[in-house]
Amino acid sequence: MTAKMQLISFAISFLYGFFFNFLTIFNFKLMGNLKVIYKHIITFVYVIDMAIIYIIILYNLNKGYFHIYFILMVILGYILSYVFYLKILSKINVKRIFKD
Repeated sequence: MTAKMQLISFAISFLYGFFFNFLTIFNFKLMGNLKVIYKHIITFVYVIDMAIIYIIILYNLNKGYFHIYFILMVILGYILSYVFYLKILSKINVKRIFKD
C-alpha cells in the first residue's frame, strides 16, 4: 500500500470515529424509554452494523488492507468528537433554536 493510500485510510478512519460517536449519541437518545433488554439488543445490532460498514469502507478504499493504526485512528476520532460534543454541542439548546 502506498503512503498516499495510508494517509487517506488514516483520514477516513479518523472521520469514521467522529461519525460513529455522533451516531452513538443519537442512538442512545432514541432509546431513552425502552426496557433494558431492548436497549442491549439494539446496541449489539448497532455495533455489529457499524463494524461491518467500517470493514466495507476499508475494503472499497484499500482492498481490505488492515493495520492496527486504522483502529487507533477510529478511537482517536471517537474520543476527540466526544470531547467536542461535551464542550460545545451539549450546551446548545436545540428546542430554543427551533422554537416557532
